[in-house]
Amino acid sequence: MSVEIINHKDIMSRHQNEERWAENVLVNQTHRAVWIVAPEGTPPDPHIHPDFNEFWIALDGSTRWQIGQYEPLETEWGDVVMAPAGFSHDIRPMRGKINLRVGISHPDSNHDIKGIVPCRFIPIEQDYTSNNLVHSKLSEIIKHNGDNKNWKVNVISDERSKVYTTQQINNFNQKIDIKSKDESHWIFIIEGHLEVKCNSQEFNLQRGDIISLDKISSYELINNSNEKLIFTTILIDSGD
Repeated sequence: MSVEIINHKDIMSRHQNEERWAENVLVNQTHRAVWIVAPEGTPPDPHIHPDFNEFWIALDGSTRWQIGQYEPLETEWGDVVMAPAGFSHDIRPMRGKINLRVGISHPDSNHDIKGIVPCRFIPIEQDYTSNNLVHSKLSEIIKHNGDNKNWKVNVISDERSKVYTTQQINNFNQKIDIKSKDESHWIFIIEGHLEVKCNSQEFNLQRGDIISLDKISSYELINNSNEKLIFTTILIDSGD
């Protein structure tokens, strides 16, 4: 069994004197989560991954993305952006000194294959009844599913990853059974506080924190407060 906590405040304080940095925070056989911070004006590095649908969870600041031939987009806290395999992605921090995103990619991914400026732009899809959108905008997901309702939305689904964003209004208690010994769950707290119980251990998480649950059979998610809870879960099957 393995449980790992990534605390937003702790990791930011470790790099408080650095202007631009990246740190691998979670790595397994098939996925890597890297915490990336850059100030406004950081030079872009457009590139392509031919064999992985790379995606990001936007946190602090505001970042501009240009994916494939899609029109540029800007993110806010909690948005999910995906670059399908083979799509060039150009990422530019927009405002202020701290623009934070958490990138999910293959552990061996690199920037060797460079992208080019598209010859034309096409509109970004905005059908929030579908998954695998280039830009899953949290404010639009909330608008579509309800600000005062409980809901769970499948944001990304491919052969490597299943990504869900969940909203619970209050007094939430749910047991999660993990079906495969090779399955890992990475949970990102977007808003509110979450208590996680696993094998007689308790972990308290708040906005921006991450918990990784690996090689366990079940865990329990609890929110005993009256505040809204939003979290994004990445389900990873790292089996051969």
